Amino acid sequence: MALLSLLLLGLLPLLCLSASLDFSQRYGARHGQRSKERLPRPPPRNHTSDGRRHIRATLQSRKVNNVTGGTVSTYTTSGVSDRSPREPLARYGEGIVYMMELAIGTPGQTVSAILDTGSYTLLVDPDCTQAADPQACQTYGYYDTAQSSTAKNLNAWFAGQFGTGYMEGVWYSDTAYVGLDNLPLPNLRVGVSKWSQYIWAGVLGVSYGKAWNTGYQTLLDLLVAQSYIEVPIFSVGVGYQGGGSPSDIIFGGVDRQKYRGYLEPLEIYPYPDQQLKLYDQVGYRVNMTSLAVTPPGQNETMITGSDFQRNVLIDSGSTYTYLDASMVAIIAKALHAYPDTHGVYRVPCESRNLDGSVNFGFNFFNIVIRVNYADFIVDFDSYCALGVQATDHSDSTWVLGTSFIRAAYLVFDQQNDAVWIAQYLPCGDDGITDLTKDAGRQLWLEVTGLC
Repeated sequence: MALLSLLLLGLLPLLCLSASLDFSQRYGARHGQRSKERLPRPPPRNHTSDGRRHIRATLQSRKVNNVTGGTVSTYTTSGVSDRSPREPLARYGEGIVYMMELAIGTPGQTVSAILDTGSYTLLVDPDCTQAADPQACQTYGYYDTAQSSTAKNLNAWFAGQFGTGYMEGVWYSDTAYVGLDNLPLPNLRVGVSKWSQYIWAGVLGVSYGKAWNTGYQTLLDLLVAQSYIEVPIFSVGVGYQGGGSPSDIIFGGVDRQKYRGYLEPLEIYPYPDQQLKLYDQVGYRVNMTSLAVTPPGQNETMITGSDFQRNVLIDSGSTYTYLDASMVAIIAKALHAYPDTHGVYRVPCESRNLDGSVNFGFNFFNIVIRVNYADFIVDFDSYCALGVQATDHSDSTWVLGTSFIRAAYLVFDQQNDAVWIAQYLPCGDDGITDLTKDAGRQLWLEVTGLC
């Protein structure tokens, strides 16, 4: 779910790479080749008396079809987040998202919310009468404030735009229960919907919170404040399309059995203070420095030149990756995709079985994430769509959605203003390392993948 249409749009294509992160200067050189070889496992760091300071929650992949929109609302609201239209298929109620389960209130009411790295707060339905899709609302749960003894009405309204979806309602605070251990998190800010259009489930935003975007502590902020985790960092591996691999989020830790070798740090750029001036909010923006496609049985074809660099938003709330139309056309041709009547590129579903990939490079080939056709082509059962679509305008935000994220293991680091990245490569489910206040050193030198 992409962020607000950019102010000063004309500046976006000209954003260039800043000085690279100086982790090597701070902590010294790394051992061996980055991400190419299997590296020795460093000794464990048991930095707390109980030896564990992370929270793990499973993610569930959900395929959504035929969400019905509502009518125009007449409520007077104050904005919480203005977002640009991004998802063409959201108009027709179709998409693939990843959802996290949590309980809200006393006693806890179970709700599944869309994990969204492109927004920063928790929004839910109070019942299903005002939901965009009542049936989906019943399936994924809702939060009835009247049934919670700890709910507190904050007497303030919000309004939020999420792609082509929209939600507005009233702010509450309440206790939430998070992760597989259902740890209590008191006084979490919750936006309770009074009306929504195309938003068929709750939304859990995990972008920057009080440090830059809000006047209150968000879920990640509270996890640190309650000392459940030491640092505002979380890692995500959503798994392969169609299942067969674990899908989870680790707050305060990294699962080393989801990748091999070193994680590559991508600097948040523009810097958070610059983003606030340019876009009115701060997100996980990094610079992409190459794009290529490898058709089955052929050599890699570069789409970009050697001096290419472009700012992109990593957005788990977006089914698709969004790039310039000219680049999308090249990828579409390589995958034999064709536009339908709505302008969405479709591709034969049998192409998912072919041994090809779309390749995204960062830090000038320090790392290239290769997305196999099986994950890049979005399977809607009755048809398949290309995992990349054209942006609304040539100067719009470029977005790396879940069609890209499925191939990457990502660590969102608000302490060091970086996104650490590796090729997703699962080999087990018991490799979690806690992150400390020295997380920069850990991620640079110690938290090497075990696969």
